[in-house]
Amino acid sequence: MFRYTVPETGAKFGSQHTMDGILGLVAAHYRDNNIPIPADLKERIEDQMCQTLPEGNCQYTDGTPYKGYQSALTMENLMKGISSLAYMMKESILGNDVFVRQEEADQRALICTRCYLNMGNGVCMGCGAMKAVTDLASNVKGGRTTKYDSQLQNCGVCGCRNDAIVHVNRKVLLSNEKPETTEDRPSWCWVKNPDLNQAQANLTT
Repeated sequence: MFRYTVPETGAKFGSQHTMDGILGLVAAHYRDNNIPIPADLKERIEDQMCQTLPEGNCQYTDGTPYKGYQSALTMENLMKGISSLAYMMKESILGNDVFVRQEEADQRALICTRCYLNMGNGVCMGCGAMKAVTDLASNVKGGRTTKYDSQLQNCGVCGCRNDAIVHVNRKVLLSNEKPETTEDRPSWCWVKNPDLNQAQANLTT
């Protein structure tokens, strides 16, 4: 199945059996929203598809394999998410500066909604690991929300709940993340790029 997340709007298209089918839907979305259709739209769709498939399914023209990410998050990534959220709770209890201003959280959340690595996890909500993630996310967030919460899922890179981490100080997040994980993040990811305006601009370049 062909699928695509439009970075300018966050609209998601899928369940198309052909490239022509997904191209038609995405191009119509650009026209309907008065956004110029990228000249390389087909290549962008192909690249995004390969980025969201498991490693080994695609390769660059020089033969180098794509890193790739699974559309359904693995249990390993979910466990990493549990560890990260537990660390945030500890920092908060210790009185360290954990949270960012609401304006920054909203801007981070907007970027996440437009990222194709904002993924569902494919794990049943009643299972122990998923319940642990949900409980920890609720504890970290407290009463904090953004206007994009209904669109936020899990991060395809670290397995973290996006609706929780958008509120957390970037230094806290990076202190518990391996350098290679940070490097795997796309250029528009606010965890990797502290300049939110530049991060958002990178979505469409």
